[in-house]
Amino acid sequence: MTVDDLRWTQCHASTLAVVDRVPVVAWFAGTREGTPDNRIRIARDGRIRTLETGRAVAHWNPVLAVGPDGALWLFCKAGARISEWVTLVTRSYDGGATWEPVRELVPGDRSGGRGPVKNPPLLAPGGLRWLAPGSTEQWGEQPRWDPFVDVSDDGGLSWTRCPIPVEHAALTGAGHIQPTLWWGAGGPVALMRSTEGRAYRSVSADGGRTWTPAEPTGLPNNNSGLTAVTLPSGRVACVHNPATESWGSRCPLVVSLSDDDGLTWHAGPIVDDGAVSIDPAVPRLLNPGPARSSGTAPGTGTTPATSSGTAPGTGSGTASGTGFAPGDAGVVTSGVAEYSYPAAIVTSEHLLVTYTWQRRGIVLARLPLADLEPNTP
Repeated sequence: MTVDDLRWTQCHASTLAVVDRVPVVAWFAGTREGTPDNRIRIARDGRIRTLETGRAVAHWNPVLAVGPDGALWLFCKAGARISEWVTLVTRSYDGGATWEPVRELVPGDRSGGRGPVKNPPLLAPGGLRWLAPGSTEQWGEQPRWDPFVDVSDDGGLSWTRCPIPVEHAALTGAGHIQPTLWWGAGGPVALMRSTEGRAYRSVSADGGRTWTPAEPTGLPNNNSGLTAVTLPSGRVACVHNPATESWGSRCPLVVSLSDDDGLTWHAGPIVDDGAVSIDPAVPRLLNPGPARSSGTAPGTGTTPATSSGTAPGTGSGTASGTGFAPGDAGVVTSGVAEYSYPAAIVTSEHLLVTYTWQRRGIVLARLPLADLEPNTP
């Protein structure tokens, strides 16, 4: 979709929708994550445009989804700090060519963000209830992360926040964020990014109003965003990084598969192993300078670049040694050897996946459904 665009230095957090068989992709881009010049960029038919919101602050985490009204919705976050996020929303009735004026999703809400935070809302069977997977992050000396699902029964006009319970006392880290949702055999299922080395799971028996306490699964998670979709057979495909260290390596990017609504998982295809450039003309490294860890082969993903110091303006972020210095003002990283933060959607023949390519680009990959579905005689 884009690589080494001169209009920005880093890009991240892509989202994907398909309208009339045409992919529409959005992401945020600026100097680096959290800087005030970050804006939402939208790509369709080879053209990239910038969403105008009228706010001179950092923009984050766009989410595209076709709504109950048939329009293409775009949600995003705005704010200098993650804990202060405000959720904005707009709609397009021409497949992303033009957009309505941007408004706040929940006017006046200052809880740290409402509606979807990374993955798209789930439309319940019947097409009336809309479930938006959200979360909030409180930073400081003792960070606390909490997931929830925002529920709308009026086509996205109003939202009710429904928490996913987290037993924080049993955790070693801040908690769980950025759920991805699918409709399972017994109702909606949530799978969450976590600080605990594994993805956590919760289910709802009443259509998304109440949720079971989040419990660990066997799916590795490196405290980076993941996404999951239901394939035509009912099998669930999750795109993620398979490391188990919090803020660990974001390479490779893989697909894992589940036939029991996310209770157990087995390995599927590799989306990106970091060994091959997206284009022969694009080098795997671009002026990495001193940020790259010594002794690591460029682009292998075995040890991502190391950032030093504390995330600006937070006092709480720490340089993990894995290349990420996280904090309330965003993650500081060079992006070297990072293939992460996927979005996915199922078409008639393919699983389409977009993801961050070393913070320099956004890639759209196509995986044949035949490589993901159970073998049938």
